[in-house]
Amino acid sequence: MTAFATCGWVAALAMPSQTTRPAATLIVATYENPSALALVFAGIERQTARNFEVLVADDGSGDATARLVHARRRESDLVVRHVWQPDEGLRKSRILNRAILAAAADYLVFLDGDCIPGPDFVAGHVALARARTYLSGSCVLLGAGASERLAPDAVTRGALDGLRSCRRGNRRARRLAASAVPGLAPLLDRRFASSPVGFHGGNASVHRDAALAIAGFDERLRRFEDKDFGRRLRLHGLRGESVRYRIPTWHVHHDRPYVDHAMREESRALYAENTASGIVRTPYGIAADVRGRTDVAGRRME
Repeated sequence: MTAFATCGWVAALAMPSQTTRPAATLIVATYENPSALALVFAGIERQTARNFEVLVADDGSGDATARLVHARRRESDLVVRHVWQPDEGLRKSRILNRAILAAAADYLVFLDGDCIPGPDFVAGHVALARARTYLSGSCVLLGAGASERLAPDAVTRGALDGLRSCRRGNRRARRLAASAVPGLAPLLDRRFASSPVGFHGGNASVHRDAALAIAGFDERLRRFEDKDFGRRLRLHGLRGESVRYRIPTWHVHHDRPYVDHAMREESRALYAENTASGIVRTPYGIAADVRGRTDVAGRRME
């Protein structure tokens, strides 16, 4: 039994009935990386919690990703849904907003499609959820060689369990390794948290109503979207709590040909503009008029 399970993290997350609203929606952002997504799904299938749905937020991937998601939908005991938009360049913020609207749960857990979760990932986020708080974690970087050799069945067998660092000789790596000691991870999270704690969308969670209150992500931003989202959550009255050492993920190495210098600088300027204005609810996110209408998940929005 895992350490999280013995702490009671899974007790409230047993298999739901057909009519039970899930305790969380796991939003997995992906774009044209089905091999990494297969590793991520292998991690998702090992979750000790089962009362959650999986929502793949797909920024225009092709048939290989669609086949993978549809296969997982057929074979998994979890609810797996695929939210897709046409490939018009990097539009992660837009597809994340669509996923927020589509979510059936009141609590959102965010995971990037190249970050493999440990077996207590969802249980940990749900157990630590607090009002007026978002949780933000991090990842262990797998090198190119390790990423290339890793297969889904190895993840299923627990090949990454207990692996807290793939880089030696630096303080963060040593802290990640030490965090496996029972009781030490919460202390490390408090001691080494940034101030303020940012929102790192590859491993984070927040209540859905808070995300809607700030209109989700600024869809103009193709970089810095997480940073902007967290800043506006804090202006809305939330505080960030670090779970870097309590709930790590493992990042699969890959190239990023879809990101260029001009894109980064354009987004940097927009982020600086947002920061200077002090804006909380972005006019470039989830439209205000969706409130009071039924969303794409069939739920009535407040």
